Amino acid sequence: MPTDIYARLRDLAASAEAKPSEMRPVLLRVTTDLFALQPQHSPEEIRLYEEMAGRLIDTADEATLAQVARKLARCADSPASLLARIKARGGEAAREIFLADPQVEWRELRHVAASGPCDQASAVAARSDLDREIVRLLAARPEREIARALAGNSLAPLTNESLRLLAQRGRDDPALARALLDRCALTLDCLPLYLSAKASERAKLLTLALEAGLGQIGRSVGESLDEETTARIESAALRQKRATFALLLADLLTCDSLCARRIVADESGDALTLAFIAIGLPQEAAARIFLIAFPRVALSSELFGRNMNLYRLPRRIASRIVEAVTGAQRIEGPRLARAISNSPASAAPQAQTAARGASAPQRDLRKNGAA
Repeated sequence: MPTDIYARLRDLAASAEAKPSEMRPVLLRVTTDLFALQPQHSPEEIRLYEEMAGRLIDTADEATLAQVARKLARCADSPASLLARIKARGGEAAREIFLADPQVEWRELRHVAASGPCDQASAVAARSDLDREIVRLLAARPEREIARALAGNSLAPLTNESLRLLAQRGRDDPALARALLDRCALTLDCLPLYLSAKASERAKLLTLALEAGLGQIGRSVGESLDEETTARIESAALRQKRATFALLLADLLTCDSLCARRIVADESGDALTLAFIAIGLPQEAAARIFLIAFPRVALSSELFGRNMNLYRLPRRIASRIVEAVTGAQRIEGPRLARAISNSPASAAPQAQTAARGASAPQRDLRKNGAA
């Protein structure tokens, strides 16, 4: 890099005091472009650039400063004092430094990853030189932008623990889920991402669940839906009342109503079929619901046949998959009691509860009368 060019620019900068607002951003960009042209610089060149840019950097606008930071961050011998001043300004310029500057110390990266601003931590999450410790700290952050940046960084070493944390959050974040599915080999930790998975990925997840035999030890199968509850959910579906249908499904699955709506809105229908199997809905009722209320499935013999074939899946397996998708702790057994409140088996306990509730006012009336 010819030193006389810097000498001329320095003289030009000194003569530009009459129009600082017009000339200073241009001078800063030009000097930075000249500095970034070569991968290595002599001590004199670094000193001269630091002297010139140092006079211009404090008054630079945000856009100019971000451009300068982007170029300096990729130079191995950029002046450390200028980088520190850029980071102190914050904003997009500081983000560019944390994204690519190799001079940022590990201790500072760790601090930003653990408790730094969201935009700076997102930049750290996209770096190519992360280690497992920093990845662990970033995966534990609650901000969605950080999680997405980390998942999209194919060079970030995700441990099983970090992947599990991100996958659990991906069940409600399709962008995060898709980024994880695109970068990771499918494992059982990816089950929460089922709704965002492609058909081939869903088939792989089902195979993994079957091979692992999820939930076959120490779990009761639970009761099937009684006729009244089956009729209610079938009626809501057949009358095209999707909101009511989703609410009934959410109650049976003990999950968030938004998650139930995502299951109902899933075009392939296999997530809904898994939910039907998990709650104990008979196959013939599921077939009627698909044939009448879900025309996309009904008009495709492939989709309809695939959903009906899913009924070969053990209910324990389907329940565990749906639990992973919804975040529910347990679907089978006692959790069906709320939805089957009108079944004959539950009539006696309800009558006893009603009798106990009615006896208290009667005792109060007797006491008042005696008084």
